[in-house]
Amino acid sequence: MPSPRVVVLVLAAGASTRFGSDKRQALLPDGRSLLDAVVATHREVFDEVWVLSRPTADGQTDAFAQSVCDAHGARCMPCPDAVLGQGHTLAAGLRLLQAEAGLSALAGAPGEPVAAALVALADMPWVRADTLQRLRERFEATGRVVLPRCGEALGHPRLLPRAVWLALLGDAVPGAGSAPAHAPGPVGLRGDRGAQALLDWAEAEQVVVDDLGVLRDADTPADLRQGNAALPPTGP
Repeated sequence: MPSPRVVVLVLAAGASTRFGSDKRQALLPDGRSLLDAVVATHREVFDEVWVLSRPTADGQTDAFAQSVCDAHGARCMPCPDAVLGQGHTLAAGLRLLQAEAGLSALAGAPGEPVAAALVALADMPWVRADTLQRLRERFEATGRVVLPRCGEALGHPRLLPRAVWLALLGDAVPGAGSAPAHAPGPVGLRGDRGAQALLDWAEAEQVVVDDLGVLRDADTPADLRQGNAALPPTGP
């Protein structure tokens, strides 16, 4: 039996305000950019990686994100609403997944439906590929929301089965189980409110890992220096 189709959504549309420049282009000790490392590591485990980026001021595709995607066989997906916050970016990604499935069905070639989205952050380049593989395996075994836990802290990325997308988009009552009630619910992903505030993570499958990369991001240059000093680079 083939594995369920999982698409990685890399949230890479932020303004990098705290970093002071485009942190996606900041370099790791091995010379790769943050975004390059994130996309490369996820492509080791997943066939489909979509990078959600912010279009340029004149509506053109983000050239840097596109170049990274081209190098790794990923897709660059512009999100015009990204300026409104990370919640809007994730919502746009989920709706793009829904739209692709609908268009394929209308064309008479539905193919394999997307079973889940793995939501990754472009400023977390230290997550290891073996951690991603364990998240995937747990989802394949349970069909539920899956996330990593390192020590007592819950980390990222987080794997969201299709059954919870409606809750995140504001069309159903939230719940981290495999089949939340599909009833009118609260407003979903908006502004900087992401999935963190909308699902009960206590109900999720927690994969215990020894990977500190699931807890570290690079919001500031100091974060990047500390992460580089504390953690080995990922990838080949």
